[in-house]
Amino acid sequence: MYSFLEIKNQMFSDFYLLFCGIQECTPLYSFGPAVRSHHLLHYCVRGKGYYYARDKQYTIEPGDAFLILPDEVTFYQADEQDPWTYLWVGFSGNQVNDYLQRCGLDSEHLICHCEEKELLVSYIEDILRHNTLSYSNELYIQGILFLIFASFSRSADIKYKSDFTSENIHISKAIEFIQKNYQNVITVRDIADYVSLNRSYLCSMFQKNLHMSPQQFLLRFRITKATELLSDTDLPVKNISYSCGYANQLAFSKAFKKITGLSPTAYRKENRNVPNIIRDFDPHKAENQKHSE
Repeated sequence: MYSFLEIKNQMFSDFYLLFCGIQECTPLYSFGPAVRSHHLLHYCVRGKGYYYARDKQYTIEPGDAFLILPDEVTFYQADEQDPWTYLWVGFSGNQVNDYLQRCGLDSEHLICHCEEKELLVSYIEDILRHNTLSYSNELYIQGILFLIFASFSRSADIKYKSDFTSENIHISKAIEFIQKNYQNVITVRDIADYVSLNRSYLCSMFQKNLHMSPQQFLLRFRITKATELLSDTDLPVKNISYSCGYANQLAFSKAFKKITGLSPTAYRKENRNVPNIIRDFDPHKAENQKHSE
């Protein structure tokens, strides 16, 4: 069995698939010694084989994966008694190393393990089924590539690294959720569930770091968006209230006045941005008429 797909066109630059495939190898089937111009990841589905890189030999068994780095001489071979079946993905991009590190792989760590064999095989088979050239298939395949790496990352279970403290990370993610969902009916419980925290603990973090509750932050964010719409657009107040997550215009007006001290209508009158002047005549035509007189 041998299945292979090469991706000819590419709309991505950070991280993208070059080709992939599945192969059931014969005893002692080998490749190399060879040098590749790209990153290549092989994953053993069943059987056994051996990988040689940087003067080391690695025994590869089901669930193991080995990384081939660009411009390095490598060799791999199937076991004589129990030859492996493996799948592979070749990939490139200017952020490849970042994605590999999330899976526990780098130039010093060429082997990783993942138990999600059936899932990974299904991903490759799914890519192979989308083998016709189209924008939709390119996007679809890109999504599957991320799912493949998500499986390896899940198995690696590398702790999330950041320059921020754990509290700041959760607050940042909570604010991100509010920014993306403020137009919808959301609760503090929804925010807490998104960042996987207890509701009361999330509230205490907001009070400690922002000196307001998540609900107060959501309210202020909605009203800030409302002030922008009132100043910059001609949308009716009713529509603005809906756009900012309020199904009831009266509740919106009450909340707006509580924060700004003005009703939405009064705020618009005082803070209306002056629109660009729109002429209802052709100034060039008027100028020509002036000179012809």
